[in-house]
Amino acid sequence: MRMKGRSRRGLASMVVTLMLAGMLAACSSNGNGPSASGESPQADGNGKPNPVTLKILFPGDPPANWDEVKKEMENRLADSLNVKLNVVFIPWSDVQQKRQVALSSAEDYDLIWDNNPVQNIAAGLYEPLDERIEKFGPDIKANRSTELMEANKVNGSLYAVPLEVNFIRPWTFVIRKDIREKLGVQPIKSYQELIDFMYLVKEKAPDITPYIPNGTEHIGLRLAGMLDPKANLAAVLNYPGLYTKGNDGKVYNIFDDMDPLILQNFEQNHKLYQDGVLAKDALTLKNTEFAKGKAAVSTFNDFGINLSTRTALEKSVPGASAEAFSLYDPSLKLSSTYKAGNFIAVPVVSKNKDRAVQFLNWLNRKENYDLLAYGIEGKNWEDAGEGLYKPISENPYAGVPFAWGWNPKLDRIDASLPEEVIALNKWQRDSSNFTKDILAGFTFDPSPVANEIANLNNAGTEFYNPIVMGLAEPNEGLAVFKEKAYDNVKKVQAEYQKQLDEFLGRA
Repeated sequence: MRMKGRSRRGLASMVVTLMLAGMLAACSSNGNGPSASGESPQADGNGKPNPVTLKILFPGDPPANWDEVKKEMENRLADSLNVKLNVVFIPWSDVQQKRQVALSSAEDYDLIWDNNPVQNIAAGLYEPLDERIEKFGPDIKANRSTELMEANKVNGSLYAVPLEVNFIRPWTFVIRKDIREKLGVQPIKSYQELIDFMYLVKEKAPDITPYIPNGTEHIGLRLAGMLDPKANLAAVLNYPGLYTKGNDGKVYNIFDDMDPLILQNFEQNHKLYQDGVLAKDALTLKNTEFAKGKAAVSTFNDFGINLSTRTALEKSVPGASAEAFSLYDPSLKLSSTYKAGNFIAVPVVSKNKDRAVQFLNWLNRKENYDLLAYGIEGKNWEDAGEGLYKPISENPYAGVPFAWGWNPKLDRIDASLPEEVIALNKWQRDSSNFTKDILAGFTFDPSPVANEIANLNNAGTEFYNPIVMGLAEPNEGLAVFKEKAYDNVKKVQAEYQKQLDEFLGRA
């Protein structure tokens, strides 16, 4: 598939080149100024790397003990790459908007986290990395499978390093274990048992909200698909109303081809909402409410309970504890597209492109990855055997490798998690446990229907999300959503199918 954004990329690159050329005169007397290629000189006359500060855009808030870990990283870097780090943390609520502002204004970032880089690639805002990774990134390549690297290319080139440890995107229900035990409920083993528990919480513990899921992603088509995993239901990117099923290479919409599993899920969520089990303000609340002790059940993108959530919950509610319940089953032979959920990219305006890739490669070495992900060994964590670690509860560091280093070969699993959770995590990281999805390697170019996608997303926020979250009666809500969005759904569906057919050689 070829992206129509190539012409825009050429224009963007030309503009950037002219901008940098105009800066050369002002910077030429400075040993750290950019060269004619827009790249800062790599070394002084003695072969020592010139000092460089890499500016990195990062989602969320700094983890506890971040300053200490950052200092240790810079100490190690001083004797090798001579790099200092200017990591700009942006709250999740603002990160998408501020990332686009930074890119459109050519702000001087050297590395940018992106969870969906396709549009920025099409706009020519990210640098192709193949040659630099070949030259400077042997560890980047060594720690990622060929399937992962190839499936995340666009137009045959890699514009952003895929950050992923899983061959599927995990998610789980997280439950207040202390409340379950107090109510005399046995460990949850099925979705129906989970629903029964939430109703019991409403009856017996009215001071806590039974269920606050983390948005539409977790309780929409993903949950519907898990009601029958063999159906292979999946949302089409984040386009409301479009989905795939059966690994048949076709795109469906919920107006002309409503799958019974999807409708059943909408109806179940609406009942939970009507009965006061699902939070009344579920459209705005997220899983952070669970860590505050305000929900008995929530959803997370993990198989277990991450360290930051456990730590925050225990601080908010002394004596509280949590456990996970997953609908995934290792006996299932699910399909995988090998698409990453996170990426790290180098903006075309960066003056330190080589050093940025060298730094990413540095992060992909075991001792450095351990520091980034788990903190200082002996202070924040202990080695618990091959592929495992044990956090030190008195001084925890909830690392954030997902946004700049994540890879399946170096990432460790928390040894304090239950055995079944460790087993699920190991299962999801082994490619032999999955079959190749027909969409593997396909990247949709949204530019031909950019206006329709914008209109569809706006309509989705207003009319589709309330259906998924149970606020609207499904049939009534779908009628309104169809009136507002049908034409846009059909146009996006047709373009997606056209490109997919071209990719599959069926055009």
